[in-house]
Amino acid sequence: MTIHEKTNEIKSQESGGLFQNLRNNGLSDPQTRTKMMERLRDNVPFIAITLVILLFWGISGDRFMSLRNWTFIAQQTPVLLLLAFALLLVVTTGSIDISVGSNLGFSAYMAALGMLWFGTMGFLVGIFAGVLIGILNGVIFSLFKISSFVTTLAMLIIVRAVLVIVSDGRSIYVSDQPMSNSNITSIEAKWLLDLGQFPHILYVSIAITFLLWVVYEKTIFGQQLKALGGNEKVLRLAGISVTWFKIQVFAAAGFMVGLASFINLARSGAATVQAGQMQELDAIAAVALGGTVLTGGHGSVLKTVVGALTLTIVANGLTIAGVPPSWSMIARGVLLIIAIAISLNRKQIDVVK
Repeated sequence: MTIHEKTNEIKSQESGGLFQNLRNNGLSDPQTRTKMMERLRDNVPFIAITLVILLFWGISGDRFMSLRNWTFIAQQTPVLLLLAFALLLVVTTGSIDISVGSNLGFSAYMAALGMLWFGTMGFLVGIFAGVLIGILNGVIFSLFKISSFVTTLAMLIIVRAVLVIVSDGRSIYVSDQPMSNSNITSIEAKWLLDLGQFPHILYVSIAITFLLWVVYEKTIFGQQLKALGGNEKVLRLAGISVTWFKIQVFAAAGFMVGLASFINLARSGAATVQAGQMQELDAIAAVALGGTVLTGGHGSVLKTVVGALTLTIVANGLTIAGVPPSWSMIARGVLLIIAIAISLNRKQIDVVK
């Protein structure tokens, strides 16, 4: 045997031994591969936002990475983030709420009307309106046993129609000084406009995020949310009224929408009939991009923040790159499909219909 042949034999033995060791260590085990895939899926939100940032940094350079642009992103994200939080609460239980966009528009208009009627604290009328819509969703869904999708689809239509009737198609503007034009309905609230600007809007968002994280991760309510999404029978056996708890969940989601409507009023400076249109889809996409399984059972506040940021960055990056709005909507739709495909727990679904 030549030296070359002997060397090849040794390398072959070493290689075979190496693969044997890998097999012995369990890397070829289906369970190990499943765990690796689950770990990868858990980190998809962070991978996605990193790739998106690198992509638009490469396309637009300093225009995208400028402090001014990131300040704009920080100012644009909070409304979507709070709507995504509302969806997070509902989706964790295995349900869905697609009325959050209409609820936001209605609640923002009621907040503006409340400030016209009652002064500064009148914005609480808007938050109450958001909670009321949430309670109605919960009652119809849980008491009448109508699916959450159908219930909230109906409420999406009804609430938007009520907003058109109440507003008569007219907007209410927020100004920092009295407006002399009698044809324009406005409220003087400089403090509200200041709240909608960076960095105040960021501080409010961080505070709400922290409070929701505490509720979601550290309280009995949060544990019951996940238990309801994982197996509803467990809650029933524990003696908890599932019907009442579902109403509470939708009420909590309505409260988050009420907060989102208040922030939207502060950021945009106007309560309009068009406010919140199509934002329910962005909110669902943000939750899915955050890795929350749409079949329920678990979710993450932090990853939902990452999902909302990713969507805002995509919209912002496409605008800076000069992509027409229609193509931007297509990109967001594709992102929604990809996000749901990644987050879907197929083990809980035997047949897709």
